Amino acid sequence: MLKLEDSVEIIPPYIYERLANKITEFLPPQEEALKKGLFSGENMLISAPTASGKTLIAEMAILNAVSQHKKAIYVAPMRALISEKFKDFHESYPDIRCALSMGDYNESDSKLTSYDVIFVSTEKLDSLLRNSRNYIGNIGCIVYDEIHLLTDIKRGPTLEFLIALNKKIFPSAQIICLSATIDNGTEIARWIGCKLVHSEFRPVKLVKKIYFDGELLNGKTEQINNVDDPLLNIVLELLKNKKQALIFAQTKKVAVSNTKLISTVMDSKLSKEEKESLYTLSNSILKVLDRPTSQCEELSEAVKHGVAFHHAGLINKQRELIENAFRQGQLKLIVATPTLAMGVNLPANTVVISSVYRYGDYGSEPMPALEVEQMLGRAGRPKYDKEGTAIIISRNERDLDLIKRKYFEGNIEPIISKFNSEIAVRKYVLSLIDMALYDSESAVKDFFEGLFISYQGIDIFDKIEDAIEFLLEHGFIVSKNGKLSTTRLGKLINSLYLDPYTGVVFIRFIEKSKGLGKLDTFSALHVLFCTEEFKFIRISQSEFQKYEEESYTLNLVADQNLIEYDRFISAIKMAHIIWDWLEEKGEPEIEEMYKVLPGEFYVTLESLRWLMYGLKELSRALGGSINEIARLNIRIKYGIKEELLPLVSIPDVGRIRARKLYSNGFKTVENLKDANMTRLSHILGAKIANKIYSYLHKQESQRKLI
Repeated sequence: MLKLEDSVEIIPPYIYERLANKITEFLPPQEEALKKGLFSGENMLISAPTASGKTLIAEMAILNAVSQHKKAIYVAPMRALISEKFKDFHESYPDIRCALSMGDYNESDSKLTSYDVIFVSTEKLDSLLRNSRNYIGNIGCIVYDEIHLLTDIKRGPTLEFLIALNKKIFPSAQIICLSATIDNGTEIARWIGCKLVHSEFRPVKLVKKIYFDGELLNGKTEQINNVDDPLLNIVLELLKNKKQALIFAQTKKVAVSNTKLISTVMDSKLSKEEKESLYTLSNSILKVLDRPTSQCEELSEAVKHGVAFHHAGLINKQRELIENAFRQGQLKLIVATPTLAMGVNLPANTVVISSVYRYGDYGSEPMPALEVEQMLGRAGRPKYDKEGTAIIISRNERDLDLIKRKYFEGNIEPIISKFNSEIAVRKYVLSLIDMALYDSESAVKDFFEGLFISYQGIDIFDKIEDAIEFLLEHGFIVSKNGKLSTTRLGKLINSLYLDPYTGVVFIRFIEKSKGLGKLDTFSALHVLFCTEEFKFIRISQSEFQKYEEESYTLNLVADQNLIEYDRFISAIKMAHIIWDWLEEKGEPEIEEMYKVLPGEFYVTLESLRWLMYGLKELSRALGGSINEIARLNIRIKYGIKEELLPLVSIPDVGRIRARKLYSNGFKTVENLKDANMTRLSHILGAKIANKIYSYLHKQESQRKLI
């Protein structure tokens, strides 16, 4: 491997000095990147296993841009991942001005001009280019992490669009793409216009094994006959050898049940000191919410035994506590859904995949090899292990053959563009026209010719024509002398980061509500869940029948002709969930009544507030009632009845404290100003009471001075 001291001539002094504090030699992918022109501005696609040094390649490219007084952008698909990358970079290079931008999609951020490096999620960068493009010029480098997600139906279209667009608007910016798992890297590199750095190097050797009938198979056979259950058998072997492990389960439900099963054998493997430490952690997890849900209790109980489940249903704070405890060795095992493999950096000595099947469009089906490889690649910690172990459990001979053929001997699937959807085409046609970069149908088609989907030979011209026709029909764009431009309404839809079809649904709702004279709260909640932007709607057949019957009795304002019937009915359930939240029911009741987990619920609230903002701004543009929508948005944020709105405007007063104050006769801000401090302290505690008193009287003093 190339030593740092031998690379003085090819590394700028500014960067060499910084690297001297981090490394003594370059790993093979890093060395290849240097030799292929990393510091000459060459675009690169780095395809190499987890922990092989990809991030440092990206850092060197960023540092090179900064040394030339240019900005850099680091793009990653998930908030947890981009937050981690920001934190790591900021700690390594504290003197470099870097910003983390993950706020509302509609915001314009002029402060970005003050930073050298911007860490941003994929969707947020898309929105920044719509609303803040003037503030993020002079770009010298753009890093796209997890580039294999081009093949993801949810995230892929945005990533693909951004790569093509940024090549046009930042033509001199160096492009660095990173991935651990790409089969058709040459094809993607040619599309982007970059050099491919492909490496199989791993700093920690990965050993893949299949568990079958009490044995671990890997050319040779290891007997591990402890108990009959395959997962418990493996766990007991890991604990005996003092190994930490990530265990992947197909669903949230299976992750929880596996965790409970594992916890039954853990106590005898823990020392007294470990149990005391885990008890403290367990208590912290239990108290994340004001009132624990049943999921909080299940997780807290499992953690006492040194094991935890990890999935999208957890609250962010709980996930952070679990991840940190695992990194520190406090937790022995985490049972996670596959999303963890695409998120934060959480390597383990051993990775176990409990099943390679999951439910898809056609029932239970094998997972893609690309996803399985992402999970297996987590095995082995560079600083601690000489060897990482990845185990897939086979429960019958048919699965044994499948695992060998598909996951151990076969190739991962090639990356295929997922841009072939009406929603993506419609959304990005409007974006291109609004940016005034492409002002005719032929120009728009020329841009789409540069997308990966076109490079792969898939024709979407019909969809482009349909999108333009749709945008013209609904007044989002106009055509004059063959030139296309956005209308005021089209500009607003684009800046709000809404699907134009959602814009039509909202506009129809606003117009009908104006005719009614008052905003119907339940109908407003319902129409938000009728949009394609809202992905999470889980409803059973019996629930569907129940809400379908209810729909006949409701005077819903959303135009049913615009909305798919199943979504229209399912949205009634979701509207009920938020209605109960506004009626001040807590997370435990919502979880019990609707089977919606706290993490899912809070993601729902976040999405709703963004959509509510879009509804409010469209209502403003169309002369509708914005005050009612604004009040509803605040109620959604806090989960309160309307009577508490004045109280939650005070800092440190949320739904619980506001209700306490209201129940004790403090119903307005004026009531609180005249409050007796002793009584207020009795209700809220002295610390909070003093904060509120100081805030209210400071406000009053400032008004007198004015």
